[in-house]
Amino acid sequence: MNFSSRSLLSRRAGAVLAGLLVAGSVASCSTGGATRIAASTDKDDLVMVTEVRSLSNPYAAAWVKGSQAYADSVGIPLKTIVYGGDSQNALSQLQSILAAGKTVLLNIDPNTSADTPAIVRAVQNSGGCAVTQWSKPAGLHPWDVGDGWAAFVTYNGVEQGQGAADVLADSLGGEGGIIALQGILSNEVSQTRDQGLAASLAEHSGIKLLDQQPADFDRNKAYNTIQTLLNKYGKDVNGVWAANDAMALGAIQAIREAGRAGEIKVVSASDATPEGLEDIDNGDMLATFTTDPYYNGAMPLALCYQAVTGKVNISELPHDKREFYVEHSLVTKDNVDQYLREPSAAEIAASVEDPYGRISGPLTK
Repeated sequence: MNFSSRSLLSRRAGAVLAGLLVAGSVASCSTGGATRIAASTDKDDLVMVTEVRSLSNPYAAAWVKGSQAYADSVGIPLKTIVYGGDSQNALSQLQSILAAGKTVLLNIDPNTSADTPAIVRAVQNSGGCAVTQWSKPAGLHPWDVGDGWAAFVTYNGVEQGQGAADVLADSLGGEGGIIALQGILSNEVSQTRDQGLAASLAEHSGIKLLDQQPADFDRNKAYNTIQTLLNKYGKDVNGVWAANDAMALGAIQAIREAGRAGEIKVVSASDATPEGLEDIDNGDMLATFTTDPYYNGAMPLALCYQAVTGKVNISELPHDKREFYVEHSLVTKDNVDQYLREPSAAEIAASVEDPYGRISGPLTK
């Protein structure tokens, strides 16, 4: 493939990234695919990068394990960026790696949808390859940017939010008061799961939403929020719906300390983290959805590696292989046994030999 001098692009990376952060618009990302992935079979030219908010989040920690397992399987170094929920921090750390001049294969869950344009354009302009997960502007698509943004992958958050809420409603016999712990409100993931919760509430008129508060997918914030709301609503609280496992775990801790373990039902809309699964197994949590963090850590890197080594030609892929939902499943006490064991590094690598093997369908919007 034709691509510009990597050294020149490296010198430009900082300026490009800064400019895009200010612009941040869909229009600023339209390139018509003019900049192509820097095809290479020399592993010394490649570096894999995985970006997460916090390693204290069990989902993110498992994601990094998945990334490391795949990187090790193909003999490419992995750099892990932990950006602490700070968009500028995420971009500046990425900029430093891009400036080193190697071809970057990036796997990232952007902090907010608005961060995605700057990230993918910067990677593409360096000759690299990016796969983003979970969040992007609704009107922006990988093919609008070019081959350097290989794919956007996500899960159907509406199904997750509604499925978890339905389990909670059923456990309460269709009546009771609940609290909702939302994620980052500007994040598309949070928005779609909230939509699912709303859909479930519309079908269960006996369930009353007492309060909903954002806890930013953070366990400690969820713990503090539930402590406050339990004091406010007291015995009216019969259940907690959380947008992810980390927040559900924080809620469970607060509920236990309030002496109401087993009395207040808790569900999570996503993640199936090891600790979350253990809490389902022991009865502290009713349900979560599998959004396999080991797979999510590995699959984007596998797709980018296949792209730069010529196994996959991004420019020839149909749209439904550039932007798609991944399979997920509801996990409850009835089926948790099959998810409790952590996969080995070899199993993680094998699971992404076909990066498209778990597609459940194209995005519906």
